[in-house]
Amino acid sequence: MNEYEAIVIIAAVFIVFYIVGSVRNRRLLVGYSQAIKKHIGSISEFVGFRPYGSSGFRALGNMKKEIPLSKMEIAVSLVDRENVMHYPLALITNEHDKITVWGFLRRTPGLSLEICSRKDHASFQKQRVGLALTETVMGGQELEALFRVSSSDRARATGILLDNELQDRLRQARNSLRYLLIDERESRVFLTGKLTSESLGPLLDLVILSGKKAL
Repeated sequence: MNEYEAIVIIAAVFIVFYIVGSVRNRRLLVGYSQAIKKHIGSISEFVGFRPYGSSGFRALGNMKKEIPLSKMEIAVSLVDRENVMHYPLALITNEHDKITVWGFLRRTPGLSLEICSRKDHASFQKQRVGLALTETVMGGQELEALFRVSSSDRARATGILLDNELQDRLRQARNSLRYLLIDERESRVFLTGKLTSESLGPLLDLVILSGKKAL
């Protein structure tokens, strides 16, 4: 094989990965947008979408009055499947599709509460700047091993964390939740996590339920 043939083969490999990765990401974006609309459509007065970067979108849901959130903003960002270098690097960086949610509460919550995957705690220092948080017991050995919790009101946080419904939601999201913050300064719930077709619903439900329990 001469130098020219090697260049042609390498170029062909890059082109194939680009085409296959683009098609894959396009299908995922369509699937995720349909799943979001289906999941929050019945509790929203309006759900809209717009592009977000080269491989993502943002969704806005204006919630119905009986929902504790006035609106939800959802950002979906997919990994760079078009780039052949993504695949070997992903083995090292553990890169994955990501969902970020901002749930805006109708009134100020009674506390700030942070739930963070123990593996990712150091990654979210900026989110907790300015919050007077102290470490809080999670409740339950399984969840305690997975998540680190801090709050501005330990007594109230403990009551929320021992709620069976919330614990069930956290168990459902245990492999995908990276960070959740109920922020009393901004009157909102912030969440980010690993996005898959299985994790999308539980993560959205967790934002809505945690906002409800904090009010």
